[in-house]
Amino acid sequence: MEPATDPKDIIVPTLLSLEVSPRGDRSISRALGKRFIEHWESNNPDGQVISRDLNAARIPYLDNDWIGGVYAPPAVSRTPEMQRALDLSAELIAEIQAADVLLISTPMYNFTVPAVLKSWIDYVVRPGFTFRLAPGWPGMLEHKKARLIVVSRDSYIPGEPSEAADLVTPVLQKVLDFMGIRDIDVVRAGGSLAVNLGKVRIEDHLAKYEAEIEALAKV
Repeated sequence: MEPATDPKDIIVPTLLSLEVSPRGDRSISRALGKRFIEHWESNNPDGQVISRDLNAARIPYLDNDWIGGVYAPPAVSRTPEMQRALDLSAELIAEIQAADVLLISTPMYNFTVPAVLKSWIDYVVRPGFTFRLAPGWPGMLEHKKARLIVVSRDSYIPGEPSEAADLVTPVLQKVLDFMGIRDIDVVRAGGSLAVNLGKVRIEDHLAKYEAEIEALAKV
């Protein structure tokens, strides 16, 4: 008889999903993210999903409490405000550390990332936690994967001149790479203006990307 497996030795695939849009049920990025999760759960029936809604409990903008808390010499006492910033940073980083796959499903606002997502970035890019203060700034999240769904009013086609106006995808790719995450795939879900103008039903728009989202979730 084989010895029973210790529950501590069972590896459970874990997905961290960041929900970025403030539009709730009207959000295209949330709807596509939901479809990704459904496909991922189908592919990983024993997996678990950690959800972080960046609009439910907003992350403060980066300020001197975070900067001072992180970079002041160890002998310097942290104020309560500094400690709160550090605690929130550690909580957000722990969610990434616990995950095998990170899903960021986000709209594009004025060609770049929404402010709530930028705040998340500022709190998780932290020396000693996600990158090292060493030559080359080596990332510390090398064995993780990231999947991005970028929803935009217009379409930004890779390799075409329009791609230069997409400042969301390269920023997220750079940040993730800096933290050591290099297995990154992206679905660019453009054309949402037609939905907002009532020219295309949201169900039809979502269906356009179903095959890409299904393929993206095979991770």
